[in-house]
Amino acid sequence: MAEQQLMRLKRMNSSFITNKGKRKSNQDVVFIKSMGIEQDLYLLADGMGGYKNGEYAANFIVKYLYEVFKDQKSFDKNSIQEAINEVTRALAKENEKQGLNMGATLGGVIRSEEVFHCFWVGDVKIFHFRDKKIVYESVEHSLKNELIENKVFVEANNATKYNHIVTRSIQNEVSKSKIGYKFIKDYKEGDFIILCSDGVTDTINNYQLLEMFHTKKNITEILNKLDEKLSVDAVDNYSLILLY
Repeated sequence: MAEQQLMRLKRMNSSFITNKGKRKSNQDVVFIKSMGIEQDLYLLADGMGGYKNGEYAANFIVKYLYEVFKDQKSFDKNSIQEAINEVTRALAKENEKQGLNMGATLGGVIRSEEVFHCFWVGDVKIFHFRDKKIVYESVEHSLKNELIENKVFVEANNATKYNHIVTRSIQNEVSKSKIGYKFIKDYKEGDFIILCSDGVTDTINNYQLLEMFHTKKNITEILNKLDEKLSVDAVDNYSLILLY
């Protein structure tokens, strides 16, 4: 079974699952930390760089970001981008020192009082579910989506090969670590905010995920059902953070 954990924070609950799938090691890192009574940090980093190096990079990134964020009193897109730039430069120095090329894609949510700052670099997905609907779905920083955005025609049978080529990550270059950002100020009781690594979204489509969250009786049952399916079908590491 995947590692599972339930954290109960003031006015906000969170749960997660994470597992190596069919890989030899788990290079996904889940990081959940309170930054005070009214602020919490949720990070999911998907490591890149080969065995152990990806896990090292993912841990380096989440711990570094926590140290940057923990004393901040307010957040916005610019302040989050500045923190991402800082950790990118720090990891680039670490890569140079060790002669490596490790990095990670990242998804994050900062709860600040009653609002949520959602951000991502690469292909970690963020969803906002409400009343059996997808209110918001982030767009991955992938070559496929970049081609679509630039209206470059790609034949359908060739499109899938571009799905896993990420165009942004936290690695060596600040220019390639530009965040996507979503500000959620209308969160309501009964909503879900979900962060997923690509091991989840490659295995379960959006509407299967949505259906699972609205047909099961409780959070434990939802996570157990997700873990049961992913443990059989997921090829890659898979991780999910649920805020509710």
